[in-house]
Amino acid sequence: MRIRGAAICGVLLICAGVAALMHPQFSYRVEQHHEQVAGAAVLFETRKVIRFPLWFSIPIMVIGGAMVVIGVQKD
Repeated sequence: MRIRGAAICGVLLICAGVAALMHPQFSYRVEQHHEQVAGAAVLFETRKVIRFPLWFSIPIMVIGGAMVVIGVQKD
């Protein structure tokens, strides 16, 4: 059971590495304010952007691949 867990974790790491390569930045809303300006409703948003560099994505995929190989090997 522990060996299969390593393979599953490896596949998840590979998926995370591929996702970081395909979408190198991720943004999400931190706060949002509604204001009334001259009778009109105005929406102000503050967003935070997280960038995943290439040096982060490739080692994650390599480690995931190694975990899959180790997890698939039989005793």
